Formats: sequence, C-alpha cells, structure tokens
Amino acid sequence: MKRHNRAALAVAALALVIPVSGCASLLSPHQTAEYHYNGGDGASGSVGDVEVRGLMLITDEKGSGPAQLFFTLINKGDSTAKVSVEVADTTVSESIKAGDTFVQDPKSPETSSKEVVTVDSLKAKPGDLVDVTVKSGSDEKVIETQLLTNALPYYEEYVPSDSSSDSPSESPSNMPSEDAGSAEGTAAANG
Repeated sequence: MKRHNRAALAVAALALVIPVSGCASLLSPHQTAEYHYNGGDGASGSVGDVEVRGLMLITDEKGSGPAQLFFTLINKGDSTAKVSVEVADTTVSESIKAGDTFVQDPKSPETSSKEVVTVDSLKAKPGDLVDVTVKSGSDEKVIETQLLTNALPYYEEYVPSDSSSDSPSESPSNMPSEDAGSAEGTAAANG
C-alpha cells in the first residue's frame, strides 16, 4: 500500500471517530435537562423540610360540584412542622412530627384523617391547573395541580357530594388523634 493511501485511510478513520466521540459528551449531566418524574397521581413539591406528594383535586365530570382535596405531607426535618395547605377558600392545617407522614385520603388504609376535605368555591374547569399554596413555617410554595374528574372509573368513588356537610370544621371532634401522626391537627374549611 502506498504512503498516500495509508495517510488517506488514517484521516478517514479519524474523521469517523471524532464525531462519534463528540456525541458521548451530550450525555453528560452538565448538558442534559433535569426532569422530575411524579411516580403517582397528583403533583409534588418541597416546602422547607416538608415534601408534598399526591396533591390533587377531583370533581365530577361536568365540573359543577365541589372538589375533593388529596395530599401527603412528609416531614424530613428534625422538629415538628406546622403545615397549611390552601386552595380557593379552603385551608387545612396540620402539625407533623419529625420523620412522620400525614396522608389526607379518607379511603386509604394509610390515612391520617378520615375527614373528607372539599373545596366548594373552586373557579376552575376540569383539566385546568389549580394553584395550591403550601406553607411550612416561614417557607411557602405554590404548587399547580390539575383538576381531575371521574372520567376515569377509579376516581368515581372520590367525587364529593354537593353538600358541604362533609367539609371538616374546627370542632375538636374532627381533630385527628396524636397516634395518626398529627400532634395538633386541625382542618378548616372556610366558606
């Protein structure tokens, strides 16, 4: 083989290797987007030491009635966290001990509260994103969650009735017990 042919072959091989090795740099964590996946239904976020999971609202398919509020709060801090969840004119306040979890889902076996939390004056249509404000101490975050409906059969049982009698009040009989993970739990529906 002549010297020119070898040089041309070496240049061609190098021309193939350089672009291929350059593509590998696109996979580095410095150049790829960071994507947060919500592994279940509802939205999630963090407010201070408290993680919010499964934040969602469910209403009827027409969007004509109240919506039921669901969420899970996980206190990752070293002290009790006083957390409030506000949507429209409804506020739910809970105290969660360090390392504990509070589940607002009356039909779940892991629930911390058997009370249904309904939001009556929600100005949103099914499918809209709704702002939910979560406060923990001096930290505050607005988390957007979608207003879901009973269009999916497994949400049918979660559509609240039109009566607001299911809404929790500030009476002592509605406060969760200390065994349920809430030291000073109160749920208040203003409306």
